[in-house]
Amino acid sequence: MAISGLYIWYKEANVALPMKGTKLIVTDFNGKARAIIERKKVDTIPFNMISTAYAALDMGTNIQPLEKWKKAHWEIFANSLEQNGQKATDEILVVCEWFETIWPKQD
Repeated sequence: MAISGLYIWYKEANVALPMKGTKLIVTDFNGKARAIIERKKVDTIPFNMISTAYAALDMGTNIQPLEKWKKAHWEIFANSLEQNGQKATDEILVVCEWFETIWPKQD
């Protein structure tokens, strides 16, 4: 599992970047715990350097994952930056987080 966000979002909000080793509880819409995940890795990567392997984890598919990741994330990132009077470039920094499910145990 993976998730992506813009580095500038953290900087503008004056909050620390996510930390490796942090555990999070995933709940359903009723607030019932469904899983516990652990953040295994955090890295800041330019948009144009995102790998196919990372994109597959973030998008949950092995069918054209990088193309799908770029299309979906470019729209979100570019719109967000535009609303703040900024312009997206291929070099914008993306905070990439890798997760592992630690409960329930996966077979």
